[in-house]
Amino acid sequence: MILLIEDDPNHARALEAMLERVKDFDYVLVHCYKLYDGIKELKSTEFDVVLLDLRLPDSEGISTFRSVHDYVPEIPIVILTALINEEIALQTLQEGAQEYLFKGEFDGQDLSTAMMHSIARVKYLSSLN
Repeated sequence: MILLIEDDPNHARALEAMLERVKDFDYVLVHCYKLYDGIKELKSTEFDVVLLDLRLPDSEGISTFRSVHDYVPEIPIVILTALINEEIALQTLQEGAQEYLFKGEFDGQDLSTAMMHSIARVKYLSSLN
C-alpha cells in the first residue's frame, strides 16, 4: 500500500494516472491532503511506502519529512516536491529519506522503480540489525 501525502489534487491525480500506466505494478493508493491526516492514516493502516510532498497546508520543508520519519522510521519515504533545493534534498536523504524526486521530472516507471528500490533497501537494512 502507498500513502500519498500531497495537497494538490491535480498532482495527486497525475501521479495516480502515471502509476496506472506502469505494467505489472499493482498497488493501492491512499491520498491525504495534510500532514496531520497522513500521520493519522499511518496510525491506523500499514503502508509499504510514503510519497511525501514537502509543502503542505499544515507543514513545510524539512520538518514535514521529519514529522513522518520520526513517526514511522521503518517505512521508506520518497519525497516528491516542486521545492528544487539541493541542500534540503541532501539533508532529507542524510536523515533517512530513500528518494527525492522533483515534480515534473519523472514518469510512472521512474516513480514505481523508486518506490520498489526504496522498499527493498529498507528491508535489506532492517535485516542487518
